[in-house]
Amino acid sequence: MPENKEFLQLLEQMKEIHRKKNDDYSSAGPDENFERMAIISSWFRDSLDKVFATMIAVKLARLGVLLSSQKDPNNESVEDSFLDLCTYAGLWAANYKRRKTQL
Repeated sequence: MPENKEFLQLLEQMKEIHRKKNDDYSSAGPDENFERMAIISSWFRDSLDKVFATMIAVKLARLGVLLSSQKDPNNESVEDSFLDLCTYAGLWAANYKRRKTQL
């Protein structure tokens, strides 16, 4: 059976990206950030609030690891992470305001 070279190359790319991101954003194991996000998400009832809180939790968890590390990140910079946090908070505030006016 012929090999699917393109697919195997894609798997190699995925593996490399996973390793880089895991190196940047995880300090206590592969499930660390997911566990933190589950806790934060549980604080909210509304499904949209849960999504926004989860996105912010992802950035906070990653930022915590980046700021605790002595090495430069492979992916997003610390500054990019701060801007993402601001963006998600602003999007959430705008969404919340729209939902309140639609009631």
